[in-house]
Amino acid sequence: MTKRLSASGARIRGDDYQHLFAWLQVIRAIQVGSGITEIGIEDPEAGNADDVTVYTEDQEHEYYQVKSSVDARETIGLEWLMKPSRSGGPSVVQGFHRLWADGPKQCKPKLFLVTNRLVTDGDPILKMRDGRDGTVVRSLKRARPTSNAGIARKTLAEHLQVCEKEVLFFLENLCFKLGKTHNDWIEMAIPYMFAAGLRHDEDAVSQGIGIVRGWVTEGVRKLTTAELRQAVEPLNRPSDLPAASLLVQAIDRDPMPEAATIALDWASLFPGREPRERRLPTDRAMWNDRFRPELQQAVKDLRALGHNNVLVRGYMRLPTWFATGVELGKTADFQVASFQGQAPWSSEGALSAIAIERIDKDLGSGDDLAIGIALAFDLSTDVLAYLHEQQINVGEYVCLRPAGGANNQAIRNDAEARQWAYEVRDLIRRLVQEYRPSRIHLFLAGPRGAILLLGHLWDRMPTTQLYEDLGPTKGYSPSYLIPN
Repeated sequence: MTKRLSASGARIRGDDYQHLFAWLQVIRAIQVGSGITEIGIEDPEAGNADDVTVYTEDQEHEYYQVKSSVDARETIGLEWLMKPSRSGGPSVVQGFHRLWADGPKQCKPKLFLVTNRLVTDGDPILKMRDGRDGTVVRSLKRARPTSNAGIARKTLAEHLQVCEKEVLFFLENLCFKLGKTHNDWIEMAIPYMFAAGLRHDEDAVSQGIGIVRGWVTEGVRKLTTAELRQAVEPLNRPSDLPAASLLVQAIDRDPMPEAATIALDWASLFPGREPRERRLPTDRAMWNDRFRPELQQAVKDLRALGHNNVLVRGYMRLPTWFATGVELGKTADFQVASFQGQAPWSSEGALSAIAIERIDKDLGSGDDLAIGIALAFDLSTDVLAYLHEQQINVGEYVCLRPAGGANNQAIRNDAEARQWAYEVRDLIRRLVQEYRPSRIHLFLAGPRGAILLLGHLWDRMPTTQLYEDLGPTKGYSPSYLIPN
């Protein structure tokens, strides 16, 4: 059976994509301290980028043009950007430029093109998109006039009827959020709905899209933050307080960092073609000279804003999840949560019994204690080989693993994760009393949510050295040092 979406079906799917993205901006707006005053939906005051508009206290307003393609073969490139509208009107890039040119000189608008389309292979402009902010200007301004990018820059200037220098000024304010599907934005919406104190399942997301669709149908084009909070009240979780969101971008970047209360960005400091290859920073001193101080400052900033309930998100490896939990410690009166799949694992809530076993191995007369946290898999062989090769001053190695053995399903839910974190913390405290180590060397293998909770409970411990796993058979490298 051949299926082909009708014109009306394509329009409905495109509207759903736009309304979902608008719902994400609504969630941003209702967070405490968001700095957002109003949200516009197809707001006529927004000119040619009117799909979603974010109005802010600092007047750095954001204008989003949201485009959905039903055919995965349709891509985006310079030719698409310069193509006139179906009615013969201005092209996408002309519409953005007019909005930018008409804006105040002191505070130019922030412009965004959001689409599920991928970049056309070899496109001379969009292949230069910077992973940090989605703009192309950094690389484009360095392009030689005779290069493909230099020729494209000139073509774009002629299309906009301006000089190339103005094109570069304009492109500093135009961000491309490309290749994000409907499901990608749902996955983004769910944790932020949790942080906003809303129900956070897919049905709640659908209701959110319906709320936005209702505004469009009724002709409501702009709503204040107070009106937005009132509109989402049916989705509130009355018993739960809203949370701040801390985003840590270590080995990859988030598609919408502006939604976080505080966002840290270290991604350019981890070399590698893709996230799975990014394990060590360019300078290993950064673990303690830059990353940990920035985590500490982020925690101070959250406290200054009045937050002690924090949702942790981001693309990072286990030592950073652990170190983040340490800085957001229970003894400092913080509550933490993270998402494991589509479920929040929070530091507050019921407990569920989980049995843990310890396996000790005598390594000689060293003063230190090495501990392997073996949840996802038993890392003992690799850890013992590393300790031997590096001749680390360890007298005892202890592996802590579930009684049923290490596996990806060893912890099934947040109640078990909380119980596991408490039991492991208490067991390690007993090991410290037993062995009296000068230092703990901690190796981690487990779900990030459980590791965050363990870090959150890490107090009354000796100085702790964390280690980054370099991959199968490649050993480890010291990362964060958590002082006593």
